[in-house]
Amino acid sequence: MQMNKSNLIEIKHISSSETHLIRKEVLWPHICNNNYSLPIDNKKETFHLGTFVNNDLVSIGTFLPDFNTAFSKKNQYRLRAMATKKKYAGNGYGTKLFLFAISILIRKKVELLWCDARIVAIPFYKKLNMQSLDKTYDIKDIGLHQTMY
Repeated sequence: MQMNKSNLIEIKHISSSETHLIRKEVLWPHICNNNYSLPIDNKKETFHLGTFVNNDLVSIGTFLPDFNTAFSKKNQYRLRAMATKKKYAGNGYGTKLFLFAISILIRKKVELLWCDARIVAIPFYKKLNMQSLDKTYDIKDIGLHQTMY
């Protein structure tokens, strides 16, 4: 999908349930019970964002307070379940969502954003100036990851 002037792009808050289709298609096709919710999805400080192209939800991300002891900063948020539909990947929709989230986190006075990044997503996060911790670990049914911040 090429971005052009005729594509209307909007980033906005969405519900947890609106993330499920992209979570299923892109992140968790191995799940058989149709449960694409995370235990943190409906907590008070958790928020979900979506990038819409011509009213079609194409990219998602979930952000929540979560303290990682690998970091000394007190006010931390974690990014979970970020994904873009395959046919829209590489067009900047995930980047726009990420930067929109950063503006929200700055207003919340968050000191650090971190995530468990799939190995294939590390180049995306590095382009956004995130860094990796050295350790690589395997998440069952999903694959190798590194913690990024």
